[in-house]
Amino acid sequence: MEKKTRKLELLAPAADARVAMAAIDAGADAVYMGGPAFGARARAGNSLQDLERVVRYAHRYAARCFLTLNTLIYEQQMPQALRLARQAYEMGMDALLVQDMGLIEAGLPPIELHASTQCHITTPEKARFLESVGFKRLVLGRELSIAEIRRIAGSVQAEIETFVHGALCVSYSGQCYMSCHMGGRSGNRGECAQSCRLAYDLQDAAGKVLQKERYLLSMKDFNADAFLEELVGAGVDCLKIEGRLKDATYVRNITAWYRRRIDKIMEGNPDLVRPSQGKTVLPLRPDLQKSYHREYTTFNLSGKRGHWAVFETPKATGERVGTVKAVEKYVPGRYSGMILRVSPDSEGMTFANGDGLCYYGENGKLCGRSLENFVKAGKDFLFTMRGVDERPALPVPGTVLYRNRDTVFENAWKQARIGRKVPVSIKIDTDTLSVVMDDGSGHEVRSVIDREKVQAAKVAPKAEQAMTGAFLKLGDTAYEAEKVEISGKARLFVPVSVLNECRRNLVAALDKAREEAYAPVGSEPCPAQETTYPDMSEGVLSYLANVANPWAEKFYRKHGAKAVQAAFELLPEKERQKPGMTLMVCKHCIRRQLGQCLKENPEPAYAGDLYLCHGRHKFALRFDCLRCRMEVRTC
Repeated sequence: MEKKTRKLELLAPAADARVAMAAIDAGADAVYMGGPAFGARARAGNSLQDLERVVRYAHRYAARCFLTLNTLIYEQQMPQALRLARQAYEMGMDALLVQDMGLIEAGLPPIELHASTQCHITTPEKARFLESVGFKRLVLGRELSIAEIRRIAGSVQAEIETFVHGALCVSYSGQCYMSCHMGGRSGNRGECAQSCRLAYDLQDAAGKVLQKERYLLSMKDFNADAFLEELVGAGVDCLKIEGRLKDATYVRNITAWYRRRIDKIMEGNPDLVRPSQGKTVLPLRPDLQKSYHREYTTFNLSGKRGHWAVFETPKATGERVGTVKAVEKYVPGRYSGMILRVSPDSEGMTFANGDGLCYYGENGKLCGRSLENFVKAGKDFLFTMRGVDERPALPVPGTVLYRNRDTVFENAWKQARIGRKVPVSIKIDTDTLSVVMDDGSGHEVRSVIDREKVQAAKVAPKAEQAMTGAFLKLGDTAYEAEKVEISGKARLFVPVSVLNECRRNLVAALDKAREEAYAPVGSEPCPAQETTYPDMSEGVLSYLANVANPWAEKFYRKHGAKAVQAAFELLPEKERQKPGMTLMVCKHCIRRQLGQCLKENPEPAYAGDLYLCHGRHKFALRFDCLRCRMEVRTC
């Protein structure tokens, strides 16, 4: 199915209103954020007042704002969830991100619906089904290859959204129950405890420890920058940045980077259209290496297996900055310290006190401290780092040094005046004293200067110059004057204070006109279709479908389900703990990364069943080699 000319959207995350506005200023075409409840990041909720403020600000630039309503909704919570959906619709929110199909059955307002990545969309069949029940956009699973994305995009008319940057879940989204199993905190309810970032022992069936205290499920961070053209070519309509718990500095930098990259792609492809307006004024150069990140991976985009996890640490290492040449001083004891002689990776490398430096010590653990003092010593740097007390943690010559906090870069982005400007033209008629501001997109506002406040100009050129200058000073507003034209025979002198007042009135009027003229697309009622839900066997729906309320059960029964099991979170404790319950479904394979792939190694050193252990918890690993995936189960 070929798609016509389409909009290519850059979607950024927002923890709060301040971050949302920073993302829009940095070039986002849309932002997604949580409301007072039911967002998949419980710690990133926002009041209705803040949501409305962001909606108005976004619409000023024809940018969009999406509400994350993507947790499972319990029966008693449905009225509150529907009320929030209605409030979002009435304030002009552009779309809802939804996981729970019960919301559709319970009766949502006519707002655009996006199927959250929690819906586990990894096949054309699942995509076609969700499109058939009313979803305008589908957020695909992060573990898909370009080829798989292309097949899905080609099978539907719905918009396709994929992640391009940020943290990776090791499990298929919506299919992870580890956090709930281990501590009662449900990832599908926005309370993920990040069980995947814990250290585990890997054991065989006899209890022999094969790998001790390693982060066997901790994924690298996603960076699809090298595949952007291919993603767009595969039919992706929206490129999404992950990070609803990130601060404004992070979101600004990452959004600005992808804005530049997408603009370059669009320059060479006239079939692509940017959906929002305004050009970002960016005084700094964005850099993906400078913001908080673990080691980067492109994950499965190429379709080739790789090492997608970091078994040594779940923490951010940041950018590589140099190599240790020597440890020139070491004083053991409570106040132990050292001086490192470091060869930087590039001649232009600079450092500052407060930078976060880290490295892998002899014990294989990530170590690091803030930089206290440094001096340039020829081509090298001498670093003083204190607080590393254990000898195995000391670096040795050849150790790679990383920087996970660049204080100069971060401070520059915090202080930078980043704005987004919509070009306008201004026409001044001296005969009628009218001033018109036009944004070129159909919005024109007019203000008339009080004739009693003006007088004939003694020097006409200077008067016109003053008028032009006053209207070029649009400062921190959303606009940038491309041209100011003066017509009329009268030559008048207008006090600067009067001109400034007129300019402020025009800006306020244009802001209001653009906000009021923007209208969310909304959603047409979806005609009843007798489509069958694809992810079930012989009409049986397991807990993997995440059915948490009667409306969801009714929805699935309408679409072919004969037996429906409750969501994992609602199962009795005894049933949740019974052996063989799937807690994770992963594209990442521990065997593969350890060189023990059963397809590539017919006689692996790690023979038989394998288990993960953390404290009192023990999990069985099962390897589906036909589909090249790993499952983590109770045992």
